[in-house]
Amino acid sequence: MTARAAAIDTAADPMTYRIPSLEGPKAFEAAARHLSFKAAAAELGVTAGAVSQQVKRLEMSLGISLFRRLPQGLLLTREGAAYLPDVSRAFDVLTDATEAVAPALNGRKSSIGVDPVIANRLPKGWPRHSTELEPYVRETRPMDDVELIWSNELDALLLAAKTRQGALAERAVCLSGATTSFYFVTRPGLAECRQSRAILEALES
Repeated sequence: MTARAAAIDTAADPMTYRIPSLEGPKAFEAAARHLSFKAAAAELGVTAGAVSQQVKRLEMSLGISLFRRLPQGLLLTREGAAYLPDVSRAFDVLTDATEAVAPALNGRKSSIGVDPVIANRLPKGWPRHSTELEPYVRETRPMDDVELIWSNELDALLLAAKTRQGALAERAVCLSGATTSFYFVTRPGLAECRQSRAILEALES
């Protein structure tokens, strides 16, 4: 067999890419970070039952248990703890590859509304004061209207008070040295995206 024929034969071998559907590892990775199907569901924009079922199907396809289900949440099994770092790294690689060929798709910068009440609590010139945020923030607007998130005019809001809208993801943010918090608000599916993580890390550092 020639080298070229061998390469073609190997590429055609179904065992070469014998991996689960990405929905299972995606659900597992989110649930493992939060140790909660409910929190993972809020991040992914699906129901907790859907996350649980996706993880269950993954466990069945792998033939191992990834979590211990407890009354108060989840614990990773030894196998789950060993699986998580490589799964997370694989999604990072996939994200980088996607952004490299289609930066407008996954690398889109966030548009953020800033409640005028808290504007003077942010670092002077935020977010332009930090070159670390340049890849993640396209613009900021003085705004506190959560409806602009639902209409896709804004990706996130920094608000002085909780919205108490359970359909939105809200995280309390406390600036270094500050005694009071404000709130970073997004749609659930954007809560743990690369842009949101970078913005939150910069705010809290």
